[in-house]
Amino acid sequence: MKGKYIQLAVGIAITCLFLFLAYRNLGNLNLGRLLHYPVHYFYVILAVFAYAVSQWFRALSWTRGLAPDVPLHKMFASVCMGNGSNMLLPFRMGEAIRIITISQVKRDYGVVSVNLMLERLLDVTILIVLAVSVAFFVPFESEVEAKLAVIRNLMVVGIAVGVAALLLLFRFRARMAASERTPDFMRKLFGFLGRFAVLRSPLVIIRTLFYLICSWGCVYLSTVFGLMAVGIYDMTAWGASLVVIVMTNLIMLIPSAPGGIGVFQYACIYSLSLFDVQAFQKAILSVLLHLIQYAALLPFSIYYFMRGEFTLREIYRSVAKRQGARFSER
Repeated sequence: MKGKYIQLAVGIAITCLFLFLAYRNLGNLNLGRLLHYPVHYFYVILAVFAYAVSQWFRALSWTRGLAPDVPLHKMFASVCMGNGSNMLLPFRMGEAIRIITISQVKRDYGVVSVNLMLERLLDVTILIVLAVSVAFFVPFESEVEAKLAVIRNLMVVGIAVGVAALLLLFRFRARMAASERTPDFMRKLFGFLGRFAVLRSPLVIIRTLFYLICSWGCVYLSTVFGLMAVGIYDMTAWGASLVVIVMTNLIMLIPSAPGGIGVFQYACIYSLSLFDVQAFQKAILSVLLHLIQYAALLPFSIYYFMRGEFTLREIYRSVAKRQGARFSER
């Protein structure tokens, strides 16, 4: 338990460091002018709505692929409760909350946990594609562009190899599992993989990936509307939003305070500094885009917590108990 407090202290220290780095280069900002800066709240409402819809598509990626036996409304509740908890609780406990809530229906912690890892892998794949796409909107030096070309080629090769491996798995899995020459551990592996709906057919993987892409597309639209809310339009809004999404999601991998406070602001301001955006707009957007996510998720999260079988304290104890058991096993 002591290690958890140390981890929390380190996360808060990282948050403070990145907050300092984020705002020190913006100059002396007039707080009164910041508070009275004209914000178009119509675009803010659209941004909140788009981000909420992104969570709906994420729930669809589970009910149409990863876990088709879970009702959509319960999966949406689980997604909102988990991602909303990550914004308030330390140690990314929202991931464990998602496992617990989904397992109430599916009754298999192992399969749900692996499915959550598969979802994260698909998210990383989409982020890589977006990161390479950034090169079309931000002018880099020739050396950087050459490296991006290498990354793009490696990504294409990796996708091709991965698709070929999955097709071979689908084609010969049943035959190898039934063959007497197949070692026992391979049969057990094929039996374990057979429990995952997403690995039963290429169509299921395509469907899962499609809904995840739709989810990220809504996040992108939410960011575009956020930039429009402070008066950034045209191609600047569309290009800068793509860079902001890539940078903020990559830097959120760094452990920090709940919700990624500090690291999110740093990545947002750094991304916007690559474009013709005023210092006032950078300062406002670094907070506004984060608040949009809170406004989209927390009401749903609180609603589902209040109407569910578990209270927040009971779920916290369940998660802490699972993490404590995992820590003692180590």
